[in-house]
Amino acid sequence: MVLPLVTFSDDGKLLGKGKRMFTWPPKVSLGLGTMHWGTTPLDKVIAGKIITDEEISLIQNRAASAGVTFIDTAEGYGGGSSERRLGRLRFSQSGFLIATKFIPTYWRWTPQAVVRAIRASNRRLGIESCDLGFVHSPIHPRSPDVWIKGFARAHEAKLIKAVGLSNFNAEQVRQAAQVAKEEGVPLVANQIQFNLLVAASTSLKETVQACHENGLTVVGYSVLGQGLLTDGLTERRWDKSVLAKRLKLSREELTPLRNTILKIAQNRNCRMSQVCLAWARAHHVVPLVGTRSLSQWEDSLDGLGVTLTQDETQELDSLALGRSTFDRARSQRLLILGFLSLLMTAYKVSSVFRAR
Repeated sequence: MVLPLVTFSDDGKLLGKGKRMFTWPPKVSLGLGTMHWGTTPLDKVIAGKIITDEEISLIQNRAASAGVTFIDTAEGYGGGSSERRLGRLRFSQSGFLIATKFIPTYWRWTPQAVVRAIRASNRRLGIESCDLGFVHSPIHPRSPDVWIKGFARAHEAKLIKAVGLSNFNAEQVRQAAQVAKEEGVPLVANQIQFNLLVAASTSLKETVQACHENGLTVVGYSVLGQGLLTDGLTERRWDKSVLAKRLKLSREELTPLRNTILKIAQNRNCRMSQVCLAWARAHHVVPLVGTRSLSQWEDSLDGLGVTLTQDETQELDSLALGRSTFDRARSQRLLILGFLSLLMTAYKVSSVFRAR
C-alpha cells in the first residue's frame, strides 16, 4: 500500500504557507538513526567509542547528496546530547526532516509533560518547531491517549508539525488515530521493529494493517536484526546478541533464512544488509538505520540501488520468523519502561560530565 504524500508548513497546517515545508513520507525511503550519537561518558561505555562531529558532518553531506532527508533522534538518546549534536551541526538548516521522541517515563503523568519535553527537545535541536514528534512507547500506567492529547497541545502551540507513534500495536494504533482525529492533530507514522525475524508474527501483521487503514507510514527499526541478518555475524556476536536471547532464537532456526538472504546477495553482488533494506522497502516500509560510522552509512546508501523481484520478496517472506516484541507480557514491558526511566536518570547525571 502506497500512502499519499502530505505536505506540512511551519505552522503545522496541511498545505499551508510557511517558511519551511516538509513532505511525508520522505521521497527517498531511508531514515538516518542517531541512537549512537550521544556524547556522554555513558554513551562511550555503551557504544565503545563516541563518533566525532567531523564524521557526522561527512554522513550529513552524503545523506543530503543522496536525497535522504529523514533523520530520527530522541530525548533519550544520550540524555538529549544526540539532539544537541543535530542542533550544533545545523541539520534543520540543511533541509533535513527532524523527528524526535518523547519518552513517557514514570514521573510523567499529564499532557503538559509532553509540551515541556518537546520545548526542551526543540531548544536542544536549535529549532522553534519540530517536524515530527513520536510517542516513544505506549506502555505506562496511564493511557496513551494522555500523550496524544499532549502532542495536540504542542501542535496547537506550534512546537511540532506532525505526530508519530512508536511501538504501538494494532489496537493502540486505532485508539491513537481516533484520539488524534478528535484532537485535530495530524498522525502520520508508527515506528516499529520490522525485520525478517518478526515479519510472520500475527500481531505484527495486524499492526501493519492497522497503520495502513489509518493512513500511517510504517517506519521500521532493527531492519537488519541488530546484525543477525548481516554478513558480519560471527560466533562472538551471536553469543553477545541481546535480540537473539530476547526472541529465544537458535542458530538452527536462523540458518535457512540467512542462507537465502546470502544467496540473493551473492546473485546481486551486494551485501546481506542491503537485501534486508530492499525487502523492507518492498513492503512500503521506511527503513531506519542506526548509524555509527560513515562506512556503515555508505553501505546503507549503496543499498538504495537494490530492488528485489516479487519472487525474491516472496521467498524471503516464506522463510520469515514469527517472533514479535508485541507478544511480550505487559508486566515485562512495564519493567522495560522502568529500566528506560532509570536510564534517563543515569544519562542526566552522565551529561554533567559530557565527553564533548
